Amino acid sequence: MSGFELVVRNLVAWSVQVGVLGLGAAGLARLLPIERPATRLAFGQALLVLAIGLPLLQPWSAGGPSITWTVGPPSATLSKPVAGHGEAAVGFLEAWPALVVGLLVIGAGMRLARMCAGLLRLRTLRRSAPRLDEAPWLAVLHSEVAPRARLVTSIEVSTPATFGLRHPVVVLPTTFLSMEKERQEAIALHELLHARRGDWLPLMFEELLKAAFFFHPAVHWLVSRVRLAREQTVDAAVVARLGGRETYVESLVEVAKFAARARAVPAAPFFRESHLRERVDLLLKEVTMSHVRTLVHLSLTGAALVLVAAAAVSAVPLQRAALSPALPPDKTAAPEPKVVHKPSPTYPPEAKADKVEGIFLIDVIIGKDGVIRDARVTTSAPTLERLKALEGRTGAASLEGDERLATAALEAVKQWRYEPTIRDGQAVEARLTVTIRFRLE
Repeated sequence: MSGFELVVRNLVAWSVQVGVLGLGAAGLARLLPIERPATRLAFGQALLVLAIGLPLLQPWSAGGPSITWTVGPPSATLSKPVAGHGEAAVGFLEAWPALVVGLLVIGAGMRLARMCAGLLRLRTLRRSAPRLDEAPWLAVLHSEVAPRARLVTSIEVSTPATFGLRHPVVVLPTTFLSMEKERQEAIALHELLHARRGDWLPLMFEELLKAAFFFHPAVHWLVSRVRLAREQTVDAAVVARLGGRETYVESLVEVAKFAARARAVPAAPFFRESHLRERVDLLLKEVTMSHVRTLVHLSLTGAALVLVAAAAVSAVPLQRAALSPALPPDKTAAPEPKVVHKPSPTYPPEAKADKVEGIFLIDVIIGKDGVIRDARVTTSAPTLERLKALEGRTGAASLEGDERLATAALEAVKQWRYEPTIRDGQAVEARLTVTIRFRLE
């Protein structure tokens, strides 16, 4: 198996694991809702970290033809002779993992380029947007909530936005100037709270995740849920300070109307996301979820998702290289191990009825006790002539033998037993290649 093919296999396995985790989270969010936005934000961020960190939290299985799955074209394992355009097909089988990896890299690069373009646009706004002439009440609010932030206005944005870390910038649309004081206060407070919380850093991390895993809808959904919870957390803080839900809801709706009528401008993606309906629905709810009920739902959801993740990891594990690295060369290496128990392979009746023959080269690792520790088919072909033609090829392109015969050969070889290999007076592991041939009489 080539390195690119192993990367693609593991990427597919991880994608399935994260997809199952996302489906589980979506279902549990309906069964066991967590209505406190701050708690939901922390839980969503933890879930996102879990999804990205799954490869580090699970054991990687050893690959092998008898037990592993494949994402390659099925013809790679069938005993079909290569003729005519066969060389082109074999070339594709050798190249497809690299093509997939190349397309993924190009896609991620395009998303990163788009993100960089947005950052350049924000840099331009920081330099060119005029500072807001603050009313006395706004200056007091500004100094109380986020004194290091700078308030500016721009005709190039349709909705308020905040960016920057050390000296954040709050960009307000020119429509902000024509709003009533109560709505101006609600909108300004919302953005200043974002600046004080330092929400720009997690936003940038989420954008990087969306760029790197642009192909995975579960990652995008998780990021969207985290951002919704973040906005709802700030919404709750605004309402707690202002004391009126209706004015704040009206402010959200008014900003949404201006955004709907405004001409779209190229900017960072964070300007375009909107969860208006869900934010308004939560703001209008009169009943607040108790701490005890929140803790119960959180605990049950967390336990259930751990089980879901464990099941996904068990069903579709990540794979490491099937065989251990070759033993280092040693001038005093012991002779080839001596086999003491060698059951012959059983010719599968279906393959015999189909008059299928084949030759299989199998790499084996013999443990210190003489037991086969690992075995996998490295090259296979229906005839000896075709086997010679496959010399030098690796991965799926070197496997043309019948799957049924490969399974039978591996089942027999794994039962072989050898005398322990002794080197310098100690038992050591040994590696060798055995040949199994199925030939009809």
